[in-house]
Amino acid sequence: MKTFEDYLTHVRRSSENTVKAYMKDIKRFFDYLGKSPKQVERADVERFIKALSKGEITGEVVAESTVSRYISSLRTFFDYLELIGVVEENPMERVRHPRLRKKIPSFLTLEEVKALLSVYDEEKKLKYKAILSLLYFCGLRVSELCNLRVEDVSFYPPYVKVVMGKGNKDRLVPISENIVPLLEKYVERYKPKIYFFENKGQPLHPSTVFRIVKRAAQKAGITKHIHPHTLRHTFATHLVMNNVNVKIVQELLGHANLSTTSIYLHVADKEKFDAVKKLVI
Repeated sequence: MKTFEDYLTHVRRSSENTVKAYMKDIKRFFDYLGKSPKQVERADVERFIKALSKGEITGEVVAESTVSRYISSLRTFFDYLELIGVVEENPMERVRHPRLRKKIPSFLTLEEVKALLSVYDEEKKLKYKAILSLLYFCGLRVSELCNLRVEDVSFYPPYVKVVMGKGNKDRLVPISENIVPLLEKYVERYKPKIYFFENKGQPLHPSTVFRIVKRAAQKAGITKHIHPHTLRHTFATHLVMNNVNVKIVQELLGHANLSTTSIYLHVADKEKFDAVKKLVI
Protein backbone atom coordinates (compact mmCIF):
# COMPACT_ATOMS: atom_id res chain seq x y z
CA MET A 1 0.00 0.00 0.00
CA LYS A 2 2.85 2.39 0.83
CA THR A 3 4.39 1.98 -2.63
CA PHE A 4 1.01 2.78 -4.23
CA GLU A 5 0.70 5.89 -2.04
CA ASP A 6 4.19 6.95 -3.20
CA TYR A 7 3.15 6.28 -6.80
CA LEU A 8 0.12 8.56 -6.43
CA THR A 9 2.15 11.30 -4.77
CA HIS A 10 5.35 11.32 -6.80
CA VAL A 11 4.49 9.76 -10.18
CA ARG A 12 0.89 10.81 -10.76
CA ARG A 13 1.45 13.92 -8.60
CA SER A 14 -2.03 13.69 -7.16
CA SER A 15 -3.13 16.25 -4.58
CA GLU A 16 -2.92 15.38 -0.89
CA ASN A 17 -6.71 15.18 -0.64
CA THR A 18 -6.92 12.83 -3.63
CA VAL A 19 -4.26 10.53 -2.15
CA LYS A 20 -6.10 10.38 1.18
CA ALA A 21 -9.44 9.65 -0.51
CA TYR A 22 -7.99 6.90 -2.75
CA MET A 23 -6.20 5.18 0.15
CA LYS A 24 -9.36 5.30 2.28
CA ASP A 25 -11.48 3.88 -0.55
CA ILE A 26 -9.07 1.03 -1.20
CA LYS A 27 -8.83 0.13 2.49
CA ARG A 28 -12.62 -0.08 2.72
CA PHE A 29 -12.71 -2.27 -0.38
CA PHE A 30 -10.28 -4.84 1.00
CA ASP A 31 -11.75 -4.70 4.52
CA TYR A 32 -15.10 -5.60 2.96
CA LEU A 33 -13.80 -8.38 0.70
CA GLY A 34 -11.20 -9.93 2.98
CA LYS A 35 -9.18 -11.02 -0.05
CA SER A 36 -5.72 -10.28 -1.38
CA PRO A 37 -5.38 -8.18 -4.57
CA LYS A 38 -4.44 -11.30 -6.60
CA GLN A 39 -7.72 -12.99 -5.62
CA VAL A 40 -10.01 -10.11 -6.63
CA GLU A 41 -12.33 -10.73 -9.58
CA ARG A 42 -14.69 -8.45 -11.45
CA ALA A 43 -17.67 -10.02 -9.62
CA ASP A 44 -16.08 -8.97 -6.30
CA VAL A 45 -15.84 -5.37 -7.49
CA GLU A 46 -19.45 -5.34 -8.64
CA ARG A 47 -20.60 -6.88 -5.35
CA PHE A 48 -18.73 -4.17 -3.44
CA ILE A 49 -20.21 -1.38 -5.60
CA LYS A 50 -23.70 -2.76 -5.05
CA ALA A 51 -23.15 -2.86 -1.28
CA LEU A 52 -21.67 0.65 -1.37
CA SER A 53 -24.70 1.99 -3.25
CA LYS A 54 -27.06 0.46 -0.67
CA GLY A 55 -25.18 2.02 2.23
CA GLU A 56 -23.76 -1.24 3.55
CA ILE A 57 -20.16 0.00 3.42
CA THR A 58 -20.36 3.50 4.88
CA GLY A 59 -23.55 3.13 6.91
CA GLU A 60 -25.51 5.44 4.63
CA VAL A 61 -26.59 5.54 1.00
CA VAL A 62 -23.91 7.31 -1.02
CA ALA A 63 -24.26 9.61 -4.02
CA GLU A 64 -23.48 8.44 -7.55
CA SER A 65 -20.48 10.78 -7.56
CA THR A 66 -19.07 8.95 -4.53
CA VAL A 67 -19.56 5.57 -6.20
CA SER A 68 -17.76 6.95 -9.24
CA ARG A 69 -14.83 8.09 -7.07
CA TYR A 70 -14.51 4.60 -5.53
CA ILE A 71 -14.38 3.12 -9.02
CA SER A 72 -11.66 5.62 -9.99
CA SER A 73 -9.70 4.73 -6.84
CA LEU A 74 -9.91 1.00 -7.53
CA ARG A 75 -9.15 1.38 -11.23
CA THR A 76 -6.04 3.43 -10.48
CA PHE A 77 -4.94 0.87 -7.87
CA PHE A 78 -5.37 -2.18 -10.09
CA ASP A 79 -3.81 -0.40 -13.07
CA TYR A 80 -0.79 0.17 -10.83
CA LEU A 81 -0.71 -3.51 -9.75
CA GLU A 82 -0.90 -4.57 -13.39
CA LEU A 83 1.89 -2.13 -14.25
CA ILE A 84 4.28 -3.61 -11.67
CA GLY A 85 3.27 -7.20 -12.46
CA VAL A 86 1.38 -8.08 -9.27
CA VAL A 87 -1.82 -9.00 -11.15
CA GLU A 88 -2.12 -10.40 -14.67
CA GLU A 89 -5.83 -9.74 -15.18
CA ASN A 90 -7.31 -6.40 -14.20
CA PRO A 91 -10.70 -6.87 -12.45
CA MET A 92 -11.61 -3.27 -13.25
CA GLU A 93 -11.83 -3.87 -17.00
CA ARG A 94 -15.40 -3.30 -18.22
CA VAL A 95 -16.46 -1.90 -14.82
CA ARG A 96 -18.38 1.24 -15.75
CA HIS A 97 -18.93 4.46 -13.87
CA PRO A 98 -22.56 5.29 -13.02
CA ARG A 99 -24.07 7.91 -15.28
CA LEU A 100 -23.83 11.12 -13.30
CA ARG A 101 -26.59 13.67 -13.45
CA LYS A 102 -25.15 17.14 -13.67
CA LYS A 103 -26.32 19.31 -10.83
CA ILE A 104 -26.53 23.04 -11.27
CA PRO A 105 -24.20 24.42 -8.59
CA SER A 106 -25.53 26.83 -6.00
CA PHE A 107 -24.37 30.41 -6.48
CA LEU A 108 -25.01 33.90 -5.13
CA THR A 109 -26.69 36.79 -6.89
CA LEU A 110 -24.72 39.99 -7.42
CA GLU A 111 -26.71 41.64 -4.62
CA GLU A 112 -25.84 38.77 -2.25
CA VAL A 113 -22.16 39.04 -3.12
CA LYS A 114 -22.21 42.76 -2.42
CA ALA A 115 -23.92 42.12 0.92
CA LEU A 116 -21.39 39.40 1.80
CA LEU A 117 -18.36 41.54 0.97
CA SER A 118 -19.69 44.55 2.89
CA VAL A 119 -20.18 42.59 6.14
CA TYR A 120 -16.65 43.04 7.40
CA ASP A 121 -15.20 46.48 8.05
CA GLU A 122 -11.77 47.20 6.54
CA GLU A 123 -10.49 48.65 9.79
CA LYS A 124 -11.58 45.86 12.16
CA LYS A 125 -11.82 42.77 9.93
CA LEU A 126 -9.50 43.55 7.03
CA LYS A 127 -8.14 40.00 6.86
CA TYR A 128 -11.62 38.45 6.66
CA LYS A 129 -12.65 40.91 3.96
CA ALA A 130 -9.50 40.11 1.95
CA ILE A 131 -10.19 36.36 2.20
CA LEU A 132 -13.78 36.71 0.96
CA SER A 133 -12.69 39.05 -1.83
CA LEU A 134 -10.01 36.70 -3.17
CA LEU A 135 -12.39 33.72 -3.07
CA TYR A 136 -14.95 35.56 -5.19
CA PHE A 137 -12.85 37.76 -7.48
CA CYS A 138 -10.31 35.03 -8.30
CA GLY A 139 -12.49 31.91 -7.99
CA LEU A 140 -9.95 30.10 -5.83
CA ARG A 141 -10.50 26.72 -4.24
CA VAL A 142 -10.19 26.85 -0.45
CA SER A 143 -7.00 24.74 -0.60
CA GLU A 144 -5.51 27.15 -3.14
CA LEU A 145 -6.35 30.14 -0.95
CA CYS A 146 -4.82 28.53 2.16
CA ASN A 147 -1.62 27.55 0.34
CA LEU A 148 -1.23 30.87 -1.48
CA ARG A 149 2.24 32.32 -0.84
CA VAL A 150 3.25 35.96 -0.67
CA GLU A 151 5.49 35.48 -3.72
CA ASP A 152 2.49 34.20 -5.72
CA VAL A 153 0.60 37.50 -5.48
CA SER A 154 1.54 40.40 -7.74
CA PHE A 155 0.01 43.86 -7.71
CA TYR A 156 1.89 45.28 -10.73
CA PRO A 157 0.53 43.74 -12.89
CA PRO A 158 -2.23 42.39 -10.61
CA TYR A 159 -2.49 38.60 -10.68
CA VAL A 160 -2.44 35.51 -8.47
CA LYS A 161 -0.27 32.56 -9.41
CA VAL A 162 -1.96 29.34 -8.30
CA VAL A 163 0.86 26.83 -7.91
CA MET A 164 0.17 23.12 -8.37
CA GLY A 165 -3.58 23.42 -8.00
CA LYS A 166 -5.94 20.49 -8.58
CA GLY A 167 -4.70 18.54 -11.59
CA ASN A 168 -1.18 19.79 -10.92
CA LYS A 169 -1.54 22.71 -13.35
CA ASP A 170 -0.17 26.11 -12.41
CA ARG A 171 -2.29 29.00 -13.61
CA LEU A 172 -2.36 32.80 -13.52
CA VAL A 173 -5.58 34.50 -12.44
CA PRO A 174 -5.80 38.29 -12.89
CA ILE A 175 -6.84 40.22 -9.78
CA SER A 176 -9.72 42.62 -10.28
CA GLU A 177 -8.73 46.26 -9.87
CA ASN A 178 -11.69 46.50 -7.47
CA ILE A 179 -9.76 44.69 -4.74
CA VAL A 180 -6.11 45.62 -5.40
CA PRO A 181 -6.18 48.54 -2.89
CA LEU A 182 -7.78 46.25 -0.29
CA LEU A 183 -5.09 43.58 -0.72
CA GLU A 184 -2.30 46.15 -0.65
CA LYS A 185 -3.70 47.52 2.59
CA TYR A 186 -3.85 43.99 4.00
CA VAL A 187 -0.19 43.30 3.15
CA GLU A 188 0.90 46.63 4.61
CA ARG A 189 -0.91 45.95 7.88
CA TYR A 190 -0.29 42.23 8.42
CA LYS A 191 3.08 41.91 6.65
CA PRO A 192 2.72 38.18 5.82
CA LYS A 193 6.10 36.48 5.41
CA ILE A 194 5.53 33.12 3.71
CA TYR A 195 1.83 32.46 3.24
CA PHE A 196 -0.43 35.26 2.12
CA PHE A 197 -2.90 34.38 4.89
CA GLU A 198 -0.90 33.14 7.85
CA ASN A 199 -1.66 31.83 11.29
CA LYS A 200 1.54 31.96 13.35
CA GLY A 201 3.66 31.35 10.28
CA GLN A 202 1.51 28.46 9.08
CA PRO A 203 -1.12 28.47 6.31
CA LEU A 204 -4.73 28.97 7.37
CA HIS A 205 -6.66 25.78 7.96
CA PRO A 206 -9.60 25.28 5.53
CA SER A 207 -12.00 24.99 8.49
CA THR A 208 -11.10 28.58 9.45
CA VAL A 209 -12.09 29.77 5.97
CA PHE A 210 -15.35 27.81 6.18
CA ARG A 211 -16.20 29.56 9.45
CA ILE A 212 -15.40 33.00 8.02
CA VAL A 213 -17.68 32.41 5.02
CA LYS A 214 -20.50 30.96 7.14
CA ARG A 215 -20.37 33.84 9.62
CA ALA A 216 -20.32 36.42 6.84
CA ALA A 217 -23.36 34.80 5.18
CA GLN A 218 -25.28 34.91 8.47
CA LYS A 219 -24.38 38.55 9.04
CA ALA A 220 -25.41 39.38 5.46
CA GLY A 221 -28.79 37.70 5.97
CA ILE A 222 -28.13 35.10 3.25
CA THR A 223 -30.30 32.05 3.91
CA LYS A 224 -28.72 29.82 1.27
CA HIS A 225 -26.42 27.05 2.46
CA ILE A 226 -23.04 28.41 1.36
CA HIS A 227 -19.38 27.50 1.82
CA PRO A 228 -16.10 28.71 0.24
CA HIS A 229 -16.70 26.73 -2.96
CA THR A 230 -19.99 28.61 -3.44
CA LEU A 231 -17.95 31.74 -4.11
CA ARG A 232 -15.96 29.86 -6.76
CA HIS A 233 -19.22 28.74 -8.38
CA THR A 234 -20.45 32.33 -8.19
CA PHE A 235 -17.26 33.66 -9.80
CA ALA A 236 -17.67 31.27 -12.74
CA THR A 237 -21.42 31.80 -13.08
CA HIS A 238 -21.15 35.58 -13.11
CA LEU A 239 -18.44 35.42 -15.79
CA VAL A 240 -20.60 33.20 -18.02
CA MET A 241 -23.62 35.46 -17.44
CA ASN A 242 -21.47 38.36 -18.61
CA ASN A 243 -20.81 36.48 -21.87
CA VAL A 244 -17.20 35.56 -21.09
CA ASN A 245 -16.06 32.74 -23.37
CA VAL A 246 -16.38 29.41 -21.51
CA LYS A 247 -12.83 28.49 -22.62
CA ILE A 248 -11.52 31.53 -20.73
CA VAL A 249 -13.60 30.56 -17.69
CA GLN A 250 -12.08 27.06 -17.90
CA GLU A 251 -8.55 28.50 -17.81
CA LEU A 252 -9.35 30.82 -14.91
CA LEU A 253 -10.82 27.95 -12.89
CA GLY A 254 -8.01 25.56 -13.76
CA HIS A 255 -10.34 22.85 -15.06
CA ALA A 256 -8.59 20.13 -17.03
CA ASN A 257 -11.69 19.40 -19.13
CA LEU A 258 -14.08 21.85 -20.76
CA SER A 259 -16.98 19.52 -19.89
CA THR A 260 -16.43 20.35 -16.20
CA THR A 261 -16.80 24.05 -16.93
CA SER A 262 -19.81 23.61 -19.20
CA ILE A 263 -22.09 23.16 -16.17
CA TYR A 264 -22.04 26.96 -15.82
CA LEU A 265 -23.62 27.28 -19.25
CA HIS A 266 -26.64 25.44 -17.85
CA VAL A 267 -26.76 27.92 -14.98
CA ALA A 268 -26.84 30.83 -17.39
CA ASP A 269 -29.53 29.12 -19.49
CA LYS A 270 -31.70 28.57 -16.41
CA GLU A 271 -31.44 32.25 -15.53
CA LYS A 272 -32.54 33.16 -19.06
CA PHE A 273 -35.54 30.84 -18.92
CA ASP A 274 -36.52 32.17 -15.49
CA ALA A 275 -36.29 35.72 -16.85
CA VAL A 276 -38.56 34.92 -19.82
CA LYS A 277 -41.14 33.33 -17.47
CA LYS A 278 -41.64 36.74 -15.87
CA LEU A 279 -43.05 38.17 -19.08
CA VAL A 280 -46.79 38.80 -18.85
CA ILE A 281 -49.30 39.46 -21.66
